[in-house]
Amino acid sequence: MAEMQRKREKSDVKKKENEPFEVLESVMNQLNESLTEKPETEKIDLSSFSSERVIPPSNQTIDTEISSQESILNDISTETLQKPILEPGKIDPRIKPIIPQWVNKPWRWMVPDDIEHKKQWLITWGEFILDFARILNLHIIDLQEISLVYPFYNTLTKKKLSIPQLILISDYLVEINKAKWWDEQKTRLRIYWKTLITYCDDLFEFAFKNGYEMVTAYDIIQMKQSWSTLPGTDIKNIMKLLVETKRASWADSEKKTIEFHFN
Repeated sequence: MAEMQRKREKSDVKKKENEPFEVLESVMNQLNESLTEKPETEKIDLSSFSSERVIPPSNQTIDTEISSQESILNDISTETLQKPILEPGKIDPRIKPIIPQWVNKPWRWMVPDDIEHKKQWLITWGEFILDFARILNLHIIDLQEISLVYPFYNTLTKKKLSIPQLILISDYLVEINKAKWWDEQKTRLRIYWKTLITYCDDLFEFAFKNGYEMVTAYDIIQMKQSWSTLPGTDIKNIMKLLVETKRASWADSEKKTIEFHFN
């Protein structure tokens, strides 16, 4: 019995001696497990996100924009932009400097029978119509409209150019290549108070000074210059003239964009 008691006491002492090491080993094992343990993957709540996708601009969107530009160009193929309002019977302040003294002469409102006098009558009225359109930046005039505007309708002398007289003057302008009829009914007249080649010169100089390297017909309209109110067909013809005179070349196969040659 005494021997067994001594062995038990000896074992208890050994356990007490090893107890700190066992505790340390347990702590180290727990630490290792925590370091090697894989973290749980964070779950994302997809319900908070919209199911709509962000769609980049498609070719259809670009085509729509181009179509819109073409629509604007087609709209001005028969009209002019920023057309001034011509008020019947009133004198536009812009044309006061060019009003000739003969507007109050009764004989200027009658077509002469004599051939030479008739020619002079046509020249006088024709030159005034060109100046009238130039001052107001008009490229297409409506004969019915201007027949109600001073001085074609002179309220002071109660004189007025008739539509047949205006057609006669317009035919003269067409004959000398200063105009052309815009419709078969001869109600509207395209006035050339500046030639298209002169517009080419002006546009080329403007593009050079303002850093335009390539332009479309739509760009030319947006420049808001005197040529911007030209009919769309004339704007396209100006682009062609620039290419023909070697001051530009077509930048696309569809011939809608020109690239200037400044060198």
